[in-house]
Amino acid sequence: MWIESQCKVASSVSSRLSRVCRVLCLAVVFVATIQVCPGQATIASKRNHGLDISLMNKSGELAAKDEYCALFSTTKGGEPHVEGVFLEFEQQVGKIRESPREFPLSLDSLGRYCGKVDLGKQYYQPAFYYVEVHYTDSSRKRRRCRFALTLR
Repeated sequence: MWIESQCKVASSVSSRLSRVCRVLCLAVVFVATIQVCPGQATIASKRNHGLDISLMNKSGELAAKDEYCALFSTTKGGEPHVEGVFLEFEQQVGKIRESPREFPLSLDSLGRYCGKVDLGKQYYQPAFYYVEVHYTDSSRKRRRCRFALTLR
């Protein structure tokens, strides 16, 4: 009888502990996804050719003038090997796509490339942009990751 009640208590504690661990793990993943770099928030992210690519800035929204960062992380674990990273902004006005503007990004830390972006005066509110992150991967292939964003 006593052993039976101890087993019930142990299984109850074990199941609660397992639920608490799951909740804590999800919380850690959620916080890491929201704010990977201190002082910056993710605007958009996408998986592209085995890499997770996140576009970030201070406000977490597309801005006409700000410092942008592209954060690369591998989906398999390990260090991402990318180089030649730059951002390309193309404004879509009706059916017309304006000529693209390129902004180079420099290596800030492992897998993180940052640079200043100034899109100039905005004539349309809201403004719709195609933002592409261009990079060269570890197999020396030029790749790009496209985001469709709105500047309010």
